[in-house]
Order: sequence, then C-alpha cells, then structure tokens
Amino acid sequence: MSLVVKLEDDLGERSDWIMLHGVIPARDEKNFPFLRCIDLYGKTVFNHLQMESFLEEWGRVRDRAHDESQQDAWQKVKNMAVACQVDRDLYLKFVGN
Repeated sequence: MSLVVKLEDDLGERSDWIMLHGVIPARDEKNFPFLRCIDLYGKTVFNHLQMESFLEEWGRVRDRAHDESQQDAWQKVKNMAVACQVDRDLYLKFVGN
C-alpha cells in the first residue's frame, strides 16, 4: 500500500512530500502505537508534540525499507519529522488512497 507523506503548515503552503510504500507497520503490530494507527485509506496527521514518539518508532522500522527508493523515502520522512518536531506550525500528514 502506498501513501503520500507531506510536511505542511496550517495553510498547506509549505508542502514537501514523498511517496512511501512497504514500511508502515500493520494495524495488529501493537508495539508501534503511533505508526500502526496510520490510516492506509484516509488521512492521519501528527503534530510537533507527537514527534518524539513518532521518531522513536520510525527508527525501529528502518530495516523494513529494503530497496533504494524505500530507503530514500524513509530518510525523507525522518527529515520531515525532525523539521515538524522543532516547528509547532508544521504537521506531518499521511494520505492513503
């Protein structure tokens, strides 16, 4: 399942994005309380207060990025999450299809 991951401000004016596939934990993986709740068919939004926990879990799924495109996407999402963590006006948004 592919997702679009965006780093946006309140107005959607800042919009870095990347396509991500094959990295998000399944809904039944209870040891990922944040990542397992990403809606693969809808929208999930995280704010700066959630980034510490998000980044901890994100680090644990790094080995799920098998090919070069997945590894690049994993790194870009990490970079966007770090930017979100330090700027309270940014949101990390996952958009499923």
